Amino acid sequence: MDWSRLMHISGSDFRRLASRKAMLLVVMALFLYVGTGIGYGLLKLQLIRMRPAPATAKVEIPAAETLLREPAEGYRIVTERNLFGTTTKTIADKQAGPATPDIATLVDLKGTVAGDPPYGFAIIEERATRKQRLVKVGAVFAGAKVVRIRRNALDLTIGDQERTLKIAETKEAPILPPAAAEAAPPVTTAGGAIVLARSELGTALQNMGTMLRQAQVRPFFNAGSPDGFMITGIQAGSLYQKMGIVDGDIIQGVDNRTIRTADDMMALFNTLKNAPAMSLTVRRTGKQETLKYQFR
Repeated sequence: MDWSRLMHISGSDFRRLASRKAMLLVVMALFLYVGTGIGYGLLKLQLIRMRPAPATAKVEIPAAETLLREPAEGYRIVTERNLFGTTTKTIADKQAGPATPDIATLVDLKGTVAGDPPYGFAIIEERATRKQRLVKVGAVFAGAKVVRIRRNALDLTIGDQERTLKIAETKEAPILPPAAAEAAPPVTTAGGAIVLARSELGTALQNMGTMLRQAQVRPFFNAGSPDGFMITGIQAGSLYQKMGIVDGDIIQGVDNRTIRTADDMMALFNTLKNAPAMSLTVRRTGKQETLKYQFR
């Protein structure tokens, strides 16, 4: 530094230089003051944001006064008159689904031949159409499945329930004296064929169930093998009697075709309905005989 020059500075110049330095210091101090204020303001704002919110004071709600209530009996009129139109079905009713119709209102059991499949069968009639049909174990009708065929009864399953369909009880005919129970011998031709009126045969076969109830028909087994159907308990005046069949006869064939199953018996019924003539093979008192028929 040029000290010689500095020593020659006048007093006015020195005062002017000192004034400038003082002004510079004031400006710097002002900046520092403002900057410090801004810094503190930002720090305060950050602290305010970080401060947890004050807990809301829990307002105590005064307990309501206890109201006087009517006893349950006082509201009975609401449920009895169903003022709100509510349904009366319970949850269990809704889960159970629609009620299963009674099978006895849809079909009638007309007759049975008790036995295990494939020998047992039954005759049912649809109430709506009056149409009859033969059913066996495993057959399905009106939503029911045949599981067992017993004498005068049919065991069925409907869904997961088991039902029994029985033959409707009919009024018993008066008991006839022995003399009146004897029927006239059947009319035969010169060749020994039994003559039956087609009209009379049609009337008897119109209700196959009635025909089954005119005698007891059951499968016959010989040494454990099926060997026809045995006819017992033949009623007086029945078609069996008019055909010359006697108690204990075993029907083994029709028109040289063996009869062993329920389907074979159905074929016999169809032959009686439609054929002009037929022959029936029966075993009587241990001997095999052939009965011939003509239908006029």
